[in-house]
Amino acid sequence: MRFITGKLQARELKLPFSCNVMKCPIKTDKSKIEFPCLPEGEQSEVVIQVTNESQKPYMIETVPPNMHISGIIVNPLVSELGPGKSTLVSVKYTS
Repeated sequence: MRFITGKLQARELKLPFSCNVMKCPIKTDKSKIEFPCLPEGEQSEVVIQVTNESQKPYMIETVPPNMHISGIIVNPLVSELGPGKSTLVSVKYTS
């Protein structure tokens, strides 16, 4: 990693580092959710399958935007996902 500070009196700092890169063990069957344009008050739902591909249990927590502003409801908000297990997450949009 290299940082260069300043313009007239530049200093170069070299910082050695190492990191461990790993694949995310949580996979979903959809990478993008799109909702259709709906008349006011109607609802559309998308169901996402979330899979834990690791050998460790994980706690999945979803923090959706404020429902009164966005119209989005996610259920369940929190679920435990065991090793090799899947769960379904419902995302509903009310226009």
